[in-house]
Amino acid sequence: MAWVAILPACALPLTAISMLRAADMPQPLQPEEMKWSAAPPVLPAGAKITVLAADPSTKGFLSLRLQMPPGYRIPAHSHPTDEHVTVISGSFAIGMGDKLDKAQSKTLKPGA
Repeated sequence: MAWVAILPACALPLTAISMLRAADMPQPLQPEEMKWSAAPPVLPAGAKITVLAADPSTKGFLSLRLQMPPGYRIPAHSHPTDEHVTVISGSFAIGMGDKLDKAQSKTLKPGA
């Protein structure tokens, strides 16, 4: 099982972030507090997702985690914003291009 944390880049300038009230900031979650559900239908069946901070239906900062079964493949796609990925456990092969090409991918290990 691979675990990946995805953090799209924040759309707010640093000064705006520093002005947010503490009550508006994401709250720390223990693993047992995370609410996992099936990933949205844009991903192949089998993945689970939990939102750590923000609302995925709005623009701006978003922090989430994906849990994928071994051998899970996400089809080639694009994103309207930047994403930051951290592999928590397992491995995650990532590539760039218009098609899924395992030979051109780079495998990330935990901590990458």
